[in-house]
Amino acid sequence: MAGVGPKQVQKALEALAEAASPLEALAAARELRMMAEEVERARAAEARAAGVSWSKIGALYGTTKQNVQQRFGIPRRKVEAEQAG
Repeated sequence: MAGVGPKQVQKALEALAEAASPLEALAAARELRMMAEEVERARAAEARAAGVSWSKIGALYGTTKQNVQQRFGIPRRKVEAEQAG
């Protein structure tokens, strides 16, 4: 699902609206959630690359920097190196 774009999201929204059964609607909702998570991970990586601290990202989510580090799948060694430096 690399590079989720507006057209993909629109297609998934249409699938949700047009679902013929509760199971099809659930599948479309799952697809939307997966897309949203991918977009969120990519934006978190961009924020970090732009110099935004984990603390600020954590504050945005109403949680700790450690929690967002875990949420966005940051490798433990990298986190430890950042905290040491």
